[in-house]
Amino acid sequence: MPIIGAEAGAVAAVACLASAVISAYLADWLGFTIAPFVILPLSLVAGGAVFLWLRRRASSDRTAFAAFILVVFGTFAWLMWRARPDFLPTGTGSDLAHHLSLLVYIEQHWRLVHDAAVGVYLGEMIDYTPGAHLLVALAGAWFRRDALHMVHAVVALTVALKSGVVLLIARRLMPDDVPPLPFSIIAALLLWLPYMFFVGSFMEQSFLSQVVSELFAVAMWWAFVVWDERPSADSMALFALFGAAAFLTWPIWIGPLVLALAAIALVRREISMTRRLRHLAIALIPIAIVSAMYALARQSYGFRMVNAVGFAIWPTAQVLGWPFIALAAGGWIWSTSDRRARSAAVLFAAIALQGAALIVTGRSGGATAPYLSLKMSYLAIYPLAVAASVMLAHVWRAALRPVAALHHAWIPVIVLALGVGRSLVYAPPVKRVVTQPVFLAGVWARTQVPPACVDYLVADGYTGYWLHLAVFGNPRATGRALDDDTFEPKKAIVRWILPNGLPFAIADHFDALPRDIRTNVDVLARFGPAAVVQRRGPSVCPP
Repeated sequence: MPIIGAEAGAVAAVACLASAVISAYLADWLGFTIAPFVILPLSLVAGGAVFLWLRRRASSDRTAFAAFILVVFGTFAWLMWRARPDFLPTGTGSDLAHHLSLLVYIEQHWRLVHDAAVGVYLGEMIDYTPGAHLLVALAGAWFRRDALHMVHAVVALTVALKSGVVLLIARRLMPDDVPPLPFSIIAALLLWLPYMFFVGSFMEQSFLSQVVSELFAVAMWWAFVVWDERPSADSMALFALFGAAAFLTWPIWIGPLVLALAAIALVRREISMTRRLRHLAIALIPIAIVSAMYALARQSYGFRMVNAVGFAIWPTAQVLGWPFIALAAGGWIWSTSDRRARSAAVLFAAIALQGAALIVTGRSGGATAPYLSLKMSYLAIYPLAVAASVMLAHVWRAALRPVAALHHAWIPVIVLALGVGRSLVYAPPVKRVVTQPVFLAGVWARTQVPPACVDYLVADGYTGYWLHLAVFGNPRATGRALDDDTFEPKKAIVRWILPNGLPFAIADHFDALPRDIRTNVDVLARFGPAAVVQRRGPSVCPP
């Protein structure tokens, strides 16, 4: 199947983002200050070159282009609508504060961390793969916005593009005798059924780097799907570009994609072994070089991720939903015997294999929970959604006469769209720990009072944690950050009812504070419901 204009545009957009990540990392690796307005034209040129390169051999398909635009802009619009009115990060958890702290560091220095002493402030983030953070900081500079206000928009853009690329992959894998577009749209719609694994991963769980890396991983899949149809060095060069960006953003996704590519190449016996090895070298050597550069320059946190512990959603029936489980299982079984759709089956198998390997390596390294193995479920939904859509296309063709199958192909799309729309209406409410009024209060307090002397009268302890680390820049490995009571809302209320506490505090909802507190503080600054307050009685500030 020839490349179409929608694919040329989608791949060029992903290439532009990947080039920005790689260029910024290379600049820092070479010892230069990261220059956003040098990287911008370089990235645009790279994306433009990829577009022109693909467009020369692309055919026109206006309906596919319209569907791609509808999926991408529809997804992006909904994600931005959910973050209104401030368009700040909507997730929660300690990871959010850690990511935002690294963002602040990059924004202030335009370098990555090269001083181990900064670990007191950033912890493991000094060695964290920085691709998503670089992309957000660059976007902030380009749009003249601070990085905090660009996080949600940048991640939402990668999710929207990823949805469009999934649609284009599904279109390539569809059988010839059914209209491919309706069932390709089904692949993009199916992603919404496991909501927590698709958008909940960043809108609730704050897995920012993981989610951005998923875009590059899905683009890698598109590249080797194209190679599987028509082997060429061109598609392997794109695989390398996206793979390098994926590694620099969240390296855990590299394993399944590389394994799947190797498996696909192994079975293409009609191509000489020499040619296959040459194409694999084009695809893998650049990724290996970037990995080696990262290992030499950093303390290899990306390689020590296998021992990481943390929270991840279990892929239970309640979370995934039985409709998605049934369709995914049927689709995967079907794709194992479908020559055109085999890449979906192979990729899912590679994801499952790495998940099993991570359990073994994690336990041998002391991990007490299958954290990263659970994370593999977040990537698995993409090949499963595509495989399910391909199976549905075959079932639709077999169940109806050819003319009826053609004329009524949009019926399952409409039914699924209605179901997805209904589920989105009842999507979990956004629980915000980062808000504009509290941010403004924090910025004011940062310059007007000693940050070490500020307490947090907030409803959610993660709000205080974010203020303490990312806004005030307090150390993470020493002082109050090590005391869980610092961020416990009920303990903070007690501290402000009793005398001799910290002199200053930020309240996220001043009017909701107990009367005993409101009548015994002076309001220094007010930002909507938030306020910076000062204790009237005796106070103590740590040295």
